[in-house]
This record gives sequence, C-alpha cells and structure tokens, in this order.
Amino acid sequence: MTAAPAVGPNRHLVLLDGLRGAAVLLVVAYHASYLTAGWGPRILPGGFIGVDLFFVLSGFLITRQLATALIDHGSIDLSDFAGRRVRRLVPALVTAVVGTLVLLWITGDLPATRVTVTSALGALLYVNNIQQARGWTLIQDLSHTWSLAIEAQYYLVWPLVLLGFHRLRASRRTILAVIIVAMVAISVRRAQMWTDQAHFQPLYLGTDTRIDVLLAGSLLGLLAAWGHLRRMEGHWLRVPVVGAVAVFALVSLFSETGDHRLYDRYGLVAVTLAAMTLVVSSLVDPEWSFHRVWRIRVLRWLGLRSYSLYLWHVPIFLAIARNLGDYPTAVKVLLGLTVALGLAELSYRFVEQPFRRRRSAGRKLAG
Repeated sequence: MTAAPAVGPNRHLVLLDGLRGAAVLLVVAYHASYLTAGWGPRILPGGFIGVDLFFVLSGFLITRQLATALIDHGSIDLSDFAGRRVRRLVPALVTAVVGTLVLLWITGDLPATRVTVTSALGALLYVNNIQQARGWTLIQDLSHTWSLAIEAQYYLVWPLVLLGFHRLRASRRTILAVIIVAMVAISVRRAQMWTDQAHFQPLYLGTDTRIDVLLAGSLLGLLAAWGHLRRMEGHWLRVPVVGAVAVFALVSLFSETGDHRLYDRYGLVAVTLAAMTLVVSSLVDPEWSFHRVWRIRVLRWLGLRSYSLYLWHVPIFLAIARNLGDYPTAVKVLLGLTVALGLAELSYRFVEQPFRRRRSAGRKLAG
C-alpha cells in the first residue's frame, strides 16, 4: 500500500527541508570558487542553479499558504502576510548586512562611503538585483542578495494578483492558464533579449526575466492547495525525476551564469521544469527509495539553516580569499565552511528562531 502524499495544507514537509539543503549546497559549492581560485577547475561552475530550486520551493510554500487562506477564509490578510515575511526574513538580513560591513571595516576592505551606503541600502530595501543589472558599483560581499530582492518584489505583488483572481471569480483553469502563458511569455522574451555573454546580467538578475521560476512554484502551490496533487500517481514521475537530476548535474558541472544555452536555448526553462519535477515527486511519492536522500539528517539540518547560510557564506568566503590568499586551498576551504556554518547556526538559533517564536506566542495570545 502506498503512503498518502504529504501535501496537507498544515503539514511540515520534511523532504522539502532536504531539497533546500541540496539547493544551498549547490550555491555554496558555486561560491567556493572564491576560496579555490588558482587551485584548478571550478568545483561547480553552474551551482548557481540552486537558486532556481529555492525559487520553486519558495513559490510553492508561500502560494500554498495564500491559496489555503483564500479557500478557508475567502480573503488574504495582507498585513499578517507582510508581518510574517518581515519577521521571517528581515532580522537575519539586517544582522548579516551589518556583520558584513563590520567585517569589511575590520579587515580594511570597506569601500568609499557612497558605495557602502548604496550597497547596504540596496540589500536592505530589496533592490540589489536592479542595482546590479544597471551596472552600479557595489560591494561584492552583498551581491548575492539579488535573489532575495526578486522574491521580495514578487511577493509584494503576488498576493494582490491572487486576490484579484478571487474577486473576479476566475475559474481554476483560467488561473492556471494565465500562469502558464505568463511563464512561456517570460521565457520567450528572455531568449529574444539575449545578445552576448557580456550583457547577460539583466537577463539573469532582472525580476521581469526571472519570475517565471517563482510562478512555476506558485503553480504547484495552487495545485497543492486545491487538492490536485493528492490525486496524482507518484510513480509516473520516477523516470522524469532521473531526467531532472541529470539536468541539475549537467548544468551544475558544465555551465556558468553567462552561458547562452541558458537563455537563447531555454536552459533555464529546463532547470525550472527539473526543479518542479523534484518538488512534485517529493510531495506525491515520498516513500520512493530515491527520496530517502532528502531525509538525510545533514541535508535537513542545512535546509533549516539555508537562509542564514546563504546570507553569510559569500562575505565569509570573500574575506578569507582577500586576506588569506597565500594559505593552502584546503585550509581556506575548511576555514570558510567552518565559519560560515557556525555563523549560520548562530543566526538560526539567536535571530531567526526567536522572531518565529514571537509570532507563535502572539497567535496564542490572540487566541
């Protein structure tokens, strides 16, 4: 007898923690090139696609939550949604930005005041992706906040879109059709905008050219909230999952952010579809032996701390690369991972978790 898919609206999805852990590992391995420069070939030159997996997971979880609220209450409490997003994301981000600036000051690498202020505000106001796409001079140590900016901009609008669908009484088929058409239109536009590798950044960093990945996760979130995933036969996805893993492996090993195949050859679309396949299969076929990998304790541990690890690993890796460049590569890698993981744990325990507990305590008092 096959276990029921783990897609209930209020159930914590353990396998997705493992997927998040795998996603952050890809990104960390990609940025490890700061520590291994000059040592040999990059470990995972295409590991940046871990961000795409993050986007799909985020779109799924947030949209499932919003759609469930619409089903249960007929509305979305926008102030509550915004408050939860702020408590979840902002304290850790502020801590990391301030910590990064302090680290740069200590090491004597803090740039001119104008660059420092512009970079910090860009990260904190979630516009770093726009700044980078326009070629602004910024602190490299905060460059990875581009993905946080895209998510924040998306979730500023997406709840209103869902409310609009609800108020217009759009059918579920219409909603899905609109999302799919939007995804296709964005991917086609991205391909048509491609010119050359020297000008890829607006395509990679632009909200308008990247939200198809978040829309993909949102589509899955709607299907989950509407109960469609519960009726899926998970075993039909087992062969596509093998293909999805192959896509992630090939792109991670043989691609880079400016690879034209990601844009004019629709490689990013393939990555998005692969991420969707992994997420859906984990939800509807959780007992498949392959998915045991997502239950590995280390991956789940990393998944729970993935946000803080994402925030801290780039400034730590760059600080070590700039100031300990003559040390053996193995020492730099070991030190970088140890410090980044240590700071991620501290951030998770003493910044992320306390603000989450405040939210829970507030709900109990309100009840």
